[in-house]
Amino acid sequence: MQSTGEAQRRLQPVVELREEGASFAYSVRAPRSKGVIPPSSYQDCGFASLAECLSDVAKALGGDFKRIYVRLDGHCVGERDIAELHQSPELVAAALRRACPAFDVPAPRAVEAAVAVVAVPVAAAVVAQEAEDPTAVS
Repeated sequence: MQSTGEAQRRLQPVVELREEGASFAYSVRAPRSKGVIPPSSYQDCGFASLAECLSDVAKALGGDFKRIYVRLDGHCVGERDIAELHQSPELVAAALRRACPAFDVPAPRAVEAAVAVVAVPVAAAVVAQEAEDPTAVS
């Protein structure tokens, strides 16, 4: 008979990563069994970046597991070694974003930055036009 520690080391948990507004969170659960998705057994939130979130996952699971299944914003994005998360969380975060269909659309912060880049020249043009002819813009 196997000890609980040996069985746990063979189990490969599922880590659900998700963006929650301006921060990231994750939960950990056992893999699906006979079509049933088990509830999460651990969760944490409030990470400023996906890389910080992955670093915490590595700290939380690294002693008991070697590999994890990864889901990002509801999409399966593959399997990862815990060692990867320890060594280079930024590279893993970039690879997960590329693999996730939900991140094909620009992130809200990127959209806000793009709007700001466009809005400043447009506002400057309107101000310049008003200075030349105050009745032209209403």
